[in-house]
Amino acid sequence: MSTVADRSGLGSARDKGAAPAPTHFRWMIVAMLCAIACVMYVDRVNLMVAITSMKHEFAFSEEVRGSLLSAFLFGYAFGLVPGGWLADRFGARRVLSAAGVSWSVLTVLTASVRPEMGGAWLAATDVLFLLRFLLGVCEACAWPAFGRAMAQWMRRSERALASGLIHSGSGLGGALASIVVAWLIPTLGWREAFVISGLVTFVVTLWWIAQSADDPARHRRVSAAELAIIAADKEEMRPRPLDVAWFKRLAVARNAYLLCLSEFFFGLGGFIFITWFYTYFTEVRRAGEVYSGILSSCNYVALVIAAPIGGLVCDRCVRRWGSRWGRRTVPLISISLSGVCTIIAPTIKNHTASAVVFALSCGFMYAAGPAFWSVLIDITRRGTGILGGLMNGAGNLGGALATRYFPYLLPALGYERSIQCAGFMAIISGLIWLGLDASRQIDAVAENG
Repeated sequence: MSTVADRSGLGSARDKGAAPAPTHFRWMIVAMLCAIACVMYVDRVNLMVAITSMKHEFAFSEEVRGSLLSAFLFGYAFGLVPGGWLADRFGARRVLSAAGVSWSVLTVLTASVRPEMGGAWLAATDVLFLLRFLLGVCEACAWPAFGRAMAQWMRRSERALASGLIHSGSGLGGALASIVVAWLIPTLGWREAFVISGLVTFVVTLWWIAQSADDPARHRRVSAAELAIIAADKEEMRPRPLDVAWFKRLAVARNAYLLCLSEFFFGLGGFIFITWFYTYFTEVRRAGEVYSGILSSCNYVALVIAAPIGGLVCDRCVRRWGSRWGRRTVPLISISLSGVCTIIAPTIKNHTASAVVFALSCGFMYAAGPAFWSVLIDITRRGTGILGGLMNGAGNLGGALATRYFPYLLPALGYERSIQCAGFMAIISGLIWLGLDASRQIDAVAENG
């Protein structure tokens, strides 16, 4: 059996006194994951922008609007644990390949729904709910698969930055959806906007299928020198499969419960940015459709900027203070600040100034995203997909519940106070990080006794 050095010719290069320069293909994997995250968010956010036009066409109530906006999140929460298991079982390459094709198909199918469809048992709005729910189920495997790919490809000291870049990809997708879809709808129509979204997703999926791999050691574009770099700061190149003992340790792992609890309140605090924000500025603040699209995009621009910065700072904090305080510092501060900004933003009368403070809130919130996934990979490489599904599922369940029942708060509290409730939920999410300790590993319990 040939060694990694033999495969790349490293040994002969050393005999000649010069080692070959390492490749950097792991960052190409990150770039492809960023692209997938981008199109995933376009397919997710397009309904937020299109929902006003769809309401006029389908003539549904505010409660039905809340139901449609929450359908994706309920499906996402439902599918995360199975999606995580699939990522652990079959690897990121196959799972994301199948998922990307499904996102394309479901997005295009959504464009085909018309008011006259349905019958006595299934109305057109029920068909829309079902398609969005299924889209959520199919997108649910994405972040667990991203986590699995990062666990395989990235060094421990690079994971938060890589996660931050992938979060930036999703933010770019949200920004593009907010602006481009808002422009496409009056120009071509909401259905055409959905078809374009689906086709772009399919093209990106083909790129991933052609260039990706699960095992760095088996990819033709990865040199032995890069493999050595990856392995130098990594727990192990091939983690052992899950077993019953691991699930027993998961069941009593404090970090797992706290990660899920923080994500749940994170979802309760952040739902406004991906579901009701555009509606708030168009129908409550009367900012205009295109301008509201631009203001909505500011949140995602803030995410694009803040997520890699949060990841970079998180990695540096770990190098300076160790895992325990290094991983918790960024989310503890940034999510709490996000909650404060969400409380302040709706009280500002000027539309632009209010949107800027909302964007700061979104930036602070998603600056903490890399810390969630970095801690998860730190404490388990064997069950990255499963625990990632549980964690992300808790967050999306919180977001789904908040989105679904937000219309029921409005008569009692009004928009301003209802949004401020989300800010208090974010503060709770941040404070929970005081109890998290990334140095306590689920995988290492058996070895440590």
